[in-house]
Amino acid sequence: MNNVPDINQNLEAYRERLSRLCINLCKNYSDAEDLFQETCFRAFRYYSKYDPKRDFENWIVKICVNTYKTELRKKYLFRMKQFETEDEHDLFFSLIPDREGESEEYRMLIETINNLPEKYRIVVVLRFFNDYSEERVAKMLGIPRGTVKSRLNKAKKLIREVMKNG
Repeated sequence: MNNVPDINQNLEAYRERLSRLCINLCKNYSDAEDLFQETCFRAFRYYSKYDPKRDFENWIVKICVNTYKTELRKKYLFRMKQFETEDEHDLFFSLIPDREGESEEYRMLIETINNLPEKYRIVVVLRFFNDYSEERVAKMLGIPRGTVKSRLNKAKKLIREVMKNG
């Protein structure tokens, strides 16, 4: 039995949500592309182990989050970009999206979220940036719903403290 068409259909159905999740997790488009590709690669590799009775979206999001945490996060944290020329430097920074229309408060909020400890940031990204329910986040991450609620509450508290003092 050939599972390739099934996984292609599943990936196409969730492509937009998965790509948005990758962008929210990685904070930049280049790393998000890498994460998206690696997630799809792993999905193809392990699709024979996928149980069709289970929700595909939960399965693919779990692969994405685990891939982010194990591989791309390491690259993101420890990578140092070296530029050969000043033109290369200028080109790189010209590709960063313009954030001029964003308010200072919004930028501070995003920066605060990006600086949360990883376990809090991931639940915030899934719940508020990707609009998954607490129960869905719990299933995707393989943790109890109470843990998701607790992490969201702690994240909100940390965000409020920074925003109040910032």
